[in-house]
Amino acid sequence: MSRDALFIAWTGFQRRQISMAPHCGFETVFFAVPRHTSRLAKLLLYLRHGMETWKLLRARGPAVVWVQLPQVPLLWVALAYRMLSKHTVRVVADCHNAQLRPPWSSFPLARWALRRADVVLVHNDAMHSAALELGWATQTLRVLEDVPPQGMSGPPSGLARKVIPLGKPWVVFPGSFAADEPVREVLEAARLAPELGFILTGALQTARRNGHPVDSLPPNVVLPGFLPTDVFEDLLRDADVILGLTRFEGIQLSVCNEALGFARPLVTANTSVLRTLFGQAAVLVDANDPASIAQGCRQAFAESPARSMASAELAQTRLVKWLQGPLSAVKLLLR
Repeated sequence: MSRDALFIAWTGFQRRQISMAPHCGFETVFFAVPRHTSRLAKLLLYLRHGMETWKLLRARGPAVVWVQLPQVPLLWVALAYRMLSKHTVRVVADCHNAQLRPPWSSFPLARWALRRADVVLVHNDAMHSAALELGWATQTLRVLEDVPPQGMSGPPSGLARKVIPLGKPWVVFPGSFAADEPVREVLEAARLAPELGFILTGALQTARRNGHPVDSLPPNVVLPGFLPTDVFEDLLRDADVILGLTRFEGIQLSVCNEALGFARPLVTANTSVLRTLFGQAAVLVDANDPASIAQGCRQAFAESPARSMASAELAQTRLVKWLQGPLSAVKLLLR
């Protein structure tokens, strides 16, 4: 795989790209898009990002361009660069779940653009099945799961403790307050487990827009918002339990791989995808049942040394399988 490669995303920080970069040989470039803005403002921002992306590609001349979807216009720019390039260029479309749902699944020229990518990636088998149902081309479609980040475990520096006004132990629920996150159930679980401190990250504006009850909190809950990367990573190192939950099947939570990479005890939802990927290390709970969540957090904390070791071991196991299997299949398409 070419070392002259870029992975471009019109979004903020993403752990997936950062974790993959050492193994895939690409440099990551993020163009942030605000979460809450008007359609007109977002259109203008996409136009600006499109021009900035075009200038970057023409200046750097990468042989492999990875792009994160569902921002379909980003794929248009990559394909245009390939068409006008004087040397061979490969384009990889890395599709997140939203690409499989409206409005992005029916976005103008989305299927046309996906058919012209050299590689189209989805993140798990459930997404692969959904992509086939939508008629995506099988020749270029591959599953490439998230890989646990490497070299992230270690003692915390104290950065997180400076901004989190909450006694230990900590249950950290890294999220975005998306509609699939069982926030109400987590808050009820906190009420059932007052001996544990719960820290839920994400934008409060998103939480309120999605109807999450974040304005009346139990005393053992803190909502610090989105944190700078260095503080967030220190928060993960200092977590006594990392909690990753979704109501939906077919979603692979990046926080689960973060728990493995940071060697922290993991509690996650007992869905088919998450059970298959992380059941070897995680305490599995019913994401719709506050009592199950509370009990799972208590269990993970009580079994902390063994659960931390299980996370670290599964991180290495998943990395080896990922390198030998899914990533090798992607490399074959990029030759």
